[in-house]
Amino acid sequence: MRGRIRSAVALLAERLTALPVLRQDALLYLCSALFCAGVAGVAVTADYRLWAEIAGGPYLLAALGSEAVLRRRRRRAEPGEVAGAAGDVAGRATSFRRGLVLSVFALAVVLPLGIQVTWRAEAPGPRTNPHRAMAQPEVAVIERAGDRFAHFQDPYLAHPRTVGVSPSNDSKQVNATSFFPYLPGMVVFGLSNPAPLPKPFTDARVLLAGFSALVVALALFLVPATSRRKWRALQFLLVLPTGALPIVTGGDDLPVLALLFLGLVLVRRRQPVWAGVAMGLAAILKWTAWPLVLLAFLAVRDEEDRPAMLRYSLAVVVIVVPVLGAAVALSPHAFFENVVLFPLGLTKVHSPAASPLPGQAIVQLLPSLKRPLTVALVGAGALLVLVFLWRHPPRTAYEAAHFAGWALAFAIFIAPATRFGYFIYPANMLVWAYLLHEVPDGTKRLPALLEVIERVPLEKGQLASPTW
Repeated sequence: MRGRIRSAVALLAERLTALPVLRQDALLYLCSALFCAGVAGVAVTADYRLWAEIAGGPYLLAALGSEAVLRRRRRRAEPGEVAGAAGDVAGRATSFRRGLVLSVFALAVVLPLGIQVTWRAEAPGPRTNPHRAMAQPEVAVIERAGDRFAHFQDPYLAHPRTVGVSPSNDSKQVNATSFFPYLPGMVVFGLSNPAPLPKPFTDARVLLAGFSALVVALALFLVPATSRRKWRALQFLLVLPTGALPIVTGGDDLPVLALLFLGLVLVRRRQPVWAGVAMGLAAILKWTAWPLVLLAFLAVRDEEDRPAMLRYSLAVVVIVVPVLGAAVALSPHAFFENVVLFPLGLTKVHSPAASPLPGQAIVQLLPSLKRPLTVALVGAGALLVLVFLWRHPPRTAYEAAHFAGWALAFAIFIAPATRFGYFIYPANMLVWAYLLHEVPDGTKRLPALLEVIERVPLEKGQLASPTW
């Protein structure tokens, strides 16, 4: 069975390797357009539907445009064409790809985000007005925590009663009683709400998206990789639905991912202190950052290729300990209730995270054993990951991202309270592994699934230019 799976993967890799880069783009954009069609048809929230209705067209046009440019290029590429003319054609195609990425970002991310924050800010009438529900619950939860912090109050309520899961809950009165299941650093993104800004700019998503985009841009500028790899990573991080949908509708995971990405890039550049700063900032936002923060500890090295665990750790600790310490000191009970028990589904008010994945299905089948099952699932998962980590510890940024991607995918499957949206973490980390992989000479090769997108022919008998 294992041999058959490997053969199937190898065959798929061989076929995908034969595709030109522009055709890969066309397929990615086409899949994104089909995803939008599905979301528009089945989504139960107005924000998801609106994003899908706006973004579907740009994705489809991008798919058709990529395929059209590829066909046109093939018609112009005669067998006896001189090298200079061929280079001009390739340069124009490269410029087209980059321009298309930026255009899709503007139309599938910036445009729907602007519409949603404006409608939400200006919508009159009752709380059930669909324009007022143009955001996922976490947006209002972050804003209410920002309100409390701006008035010198603890962002963590001692006795929260709601989770802000319905459109009608998008109000200060209701969300003022909601759980805040994030680490204290996330409060910063809610501070735009009480700030004296134009109403649309007080939406937490504006700050979440702007911060994430700036950090991603910095990471892509610093990463020592080919331009083609950078643009592919940018597509997954911000342009395709893996980034666009969370940015437009919620966005709380994007700054975490952006900072983790920057931290890995700095590990790759062998700058342990700055890597620790970036990872420490991610670690005070959400627990989901911690696996990669800990894995990077094993991989970080300095410019002389010596282990730099101490410097990295001190940089992380200097950020994490004061922030978490202050949050716990204000109210240990409130912090534990909001940040530990609620995400695990161990409070009287259950987390809205839901899916048919195995971990949650087991807990739902045996509700009377919820607490021991939760402990058992978390413990068993942690033990299994530790065993693999002991046998195959990551030594590079690439290995840390690769291991974290698969480990988080496994954790999402067995978690007692989870949702499909969390797969944004392993998906992005596996893309980062592709971006961060070091190939110092022609003897090293990427794993089969990553090699598919690393060595892609543009034309028959011609390998992709590294500038793509």
